[in-house]
Amino acid sequence: MKYGHEIDTWSVACTIFELYTGRILFQGKSNNHMLKLMMDLKGKIPHRILKKGALKDQHFDSNLNFLLTEVDKVTEREKVTVLSIVNSTVDLRKEILNGQSASRIPEEQLRKINQLIDLLDKCLSLDPSKRLSVNQAIVHPFITEKLML
Repeated sequence: MKYGHEIDTWSVACTIFELYTGRILFQGKSNNHMLKLMMDLKGKIPHRILKKGALKDQHFDSNLNFLLTEVDKVTEREKVTVLSIVNSTVDLRKEILNGQSASRIPEEQLRKINQLIDLLDKCLSLDPSKRLSVNQAIVHPFITEKLML
């Protein structure tokens, strides 16, 4: 896969998340773990994207099932689990709110938070062709609309 502005959009979204929350979005211990964390947030990577990956064979089998590599807690040996289905299990909204109740956040501030979530979600699309472009991102309401206090 060729690199383009789309990877920069992804990186900016991760950085904005970190600046807002003070936490790293994908804190993986290995490339395999990072892929799992990304899919936990966004679901399984589309097959047409995986087919273009130069290193796909290290993390996906011939049917493009994810090969999750972990250390067994009992035997302390590396084990590989084939995951044919990888569903999104992490909610970006919950990650952004970090335990805060939305009902306790002032309406105007909550509106901006929702805009932030929308911006990040669109910038973190697993399919680079569906990610917001730089031009689309700079006119997103989170960027263009002021916070009215």
